[in-house]
Amino acid sequence: MFYDPGYKKEYSTCMEALSWKFEKSQLVAVVGAGGKTTIIHMLARELSALGYRVVITTTTHMMKPERDCYEWENMPELQPGDVIYLGADCENGKIMKPKELSFATLKERADMILVEADGSKKKPLKVPAEHEPVIPKETDLVIGVLGYHSVGRCVKEVSHRVADVEAFLQKKGEDLVTVKDLKAISFHKQGLLKQVKSPYRIIWNRWNHEEIEWDREESLILCEEK
Repeated sequence: MFYDPGYKKEYSTCMEALSWKFEKSQLVAVVGAGGKTTIIHMLARELSALGYRVVITTTTHMMKPERDCYEWENMPELQPGDVIYLGADCENGKIMKPKELSFATLKERADMILVEADGSKKKPLKVPAEHEPVIPKETDLVIGVLGYHSVGRCVKEVSHRVADVEAFLQKKGEDLVTVKDLKAISFHKQGLLKQVKSPYRIIWNRWNHEEIEWDREESLILCEEK
């Protein structure tokens, strides 16, 4: 279940919650902390059920799936409802973006491209480093992800690159993360909105149904804990 705290409205699917007009030949880049791959897989299933031909890939690194993963030169002709991965093998059982991959060309061969465009080592909180995120210029929508389950826990326990998060929030590692901290990272040009030049949505995952006060100035989606 997804929830918009500004409008106090529930949604049953990720596509509905995003309130985005999904059209053919679009690219969605997902950035931020842990949970990006889960959001990508949710979207892929929903899009596939509607007959979209979906390609999942990365501009950084992601775990290699057990099947349906291809190099750019071996990419098959997609049929309605297909979901495949594109990636070149790299270390630790992961894949990275194939060097020859052209997103402009890929848009002609797939209905929807879902790109993991950031890394976080599965930590629920992060701010981007100097070289991050890696958002393709062909991006139509950016989804920023943070973990709501970081609230109430120590900064040093939940952060990817603790020193960067400490500096951004002006907190120490022993300090507790607050909803205000998540909001600060989510809507700052040096936080989840860094290098974002397209429409964007923010998702806080693993929400435990706690009520939070939220105005409608900034759009937020809460994704319940699974």
